[in-house]
Amino acid sequence: MLRNLESADENLVDDRREGFDLKYKLTDALKSALSVFFFQHPSILDFQNKMKQKWKRSNLETMMGVKEIPSNVQITTLLDGINPDSVSRVFNENLEELDKWGGLKEFRCLEGGVLLALDGVWYFSSEQIHCQHCLHKTKDGVTTYYHSALAGTIVKPGNTAVLPVAPEMITNTEEGDSKKQDCERNAAKRWLDKHANEYAWLSPTLLGDDLFSNYPFCKEVLEYGYSFIFTCKDDSHPWLAETINNSFLEETSRREWNGRYHLKYTYKWLNGVQIRDNKETLLVNYLSLSIWNEKKNKQTYFNTWITNIPITSNNVAHLASCGRSRWKIENEHNNVLKNHGYNLEHNFGHGKIHASEMYCLLNLLAFQMHSLLDISDEDYQKARAYSGRRDEFFNELRFLMRRNHFDSWQHFILNFLDPETG
Repeated sequence: MLRNLESADENLVDDRREGFDLKYKLTDALKSALSVFFFQHPSILDFQNKMKQKWKRSNLETMMGVKEIPSNVQITTLLDGINPDSVSRVFNENLEELDKWGGLKEFRCLEGGVLLALDGVWYFSSEQIHCQHCLHKTKDGVTTYYHSALAGTIVKPGNTAVLPVAPEMITNTEEGDSKKQDCERNAAKRWLDKHANEYAWLSPTLLGDDLFSNYPFCKEVLEYGYSFIFTCKDDSHPWLAETINNSFLEETSRREWNGRYHLKYTYKWLNGVQIRDNKETLLVNYLSLSIWNEKKNKQTYFNTWITNIPITSNNVAHLASCGRSRWKIENEHNNVLKNHGYNLEHNFGHGKIHASEMYCLLNLLAFQMHSLLDISDEDYQKARAYSGRRDEFFNELRFLMRRNHFDSWQHFILNFLDPETG
C-alpha cells in the first residue's frame, strides 16, 4: 500500500518550495505524516530521529520508506502546498490491490456491485485559527471557523468493516462567492465529477441521506452509470409524498424473533414515481420499512427511500437492508475516527492553504490501510485480536516503535505476536 505513495512526487503540481524544506522530498513529508496516524504516535518523528542518530537507521526508513524525517513544522509547511486531489488516487489503488487478492468479495452485493455511503464529517474548528478555505458560522457574535469533508466508505449489511474511499473537501475558495459557502451537496457533485469514472469498476450503488435525494443529483448519478438508494423524507418531497399517499402500494411483511420478542417488518413500495412536479423530472422507485415491536405494541423504526433499482417482492427486504446500512458511515467510520483512536478533530497543523485538508486525508488513509490489513493480513488479524480494544492495539504499536528497530513491517508484526521469535 505504501508503494502507491512512491510516485506522488511526480504528480504533485505547483511545487514552489524555497529554503530549508528543499532537503526533504514531498513523499517523505507524506509518509512521515501518515506514520503519525498509522501508528497513532504523535511523537513518533522525534523518537525515530533519535533512533536514526543512535543506530543510523529508523523504523520510518525500514517500514515506511522515509529517507529524511522532517520536523512537525516542516511537514505542515510541505503539506500546505499539496492539493489533496493529487494524492487521493491512492485510496482506489489500494482497493484495486485488495481486489486482486479477493479481499473485496465479502463486500459485493446487488449483482456484484458495492454499496458506497456518503456523509459529511466535521474535522476541525477554532474561534481564532483559520485560513482562506475555512467555513465559518457566527452565533451570539462569536465566529467559529471549521473544516469538513464529504467522506465515502464501502459498506455492506451484516459486515462491521468499512473501506474508506477518497474524500472530497468541503472548502471555500478565494474565487467563490464570499457570501455563499461551500456545502455537502456541492462537494457530492464534485466527488462524482472527479471520482465516478475512477471507481466505476466497483459498480457502486450510492447511499445517502435526504440531502442527496433531489432531481439534479440523482440524474447526475445515473449519467455516470451508478445506482442509488437515498433516504427520502416526505416534508422535503411534497409532490412525491402526495403521489404515494394517493396510490396503491404493494406490501409484504415478515416476523422475526430477536431472542426476546417478535418484530414485524412491513415493506411497502411503488415503482415509477416522479421525483418532482416539473417538466424535467425523473422516475424513481419508492420504498418504506416499518418495524413493529409486538411485545410493546409500538413502532420502533420507520424510514423511506428512493432508488433507481426496480423493487419486487423478492428484493424489497434486501434493498431496505442496503438502505439501512448507510448508518455504518456514521458509526463505523465517523465515530471511530473521532472517538476511537484516530483523533480526527485534533488540530495536527492548520497551515494557510491545504495542510489541514491533507492531515484529514492522511488520517482517513491510515484508517483505510488498517481496514485493508484487517481483511487481508492474517498476522495483523491475530495482533488485533490479541490486543482486544483498538486503543490498546495502538498502545502496543507505540511501545514497540519506540523500543526496537525492525527490518520490515513483517518483522515488526511478528515481534508484536511473539517477541521471542519475531
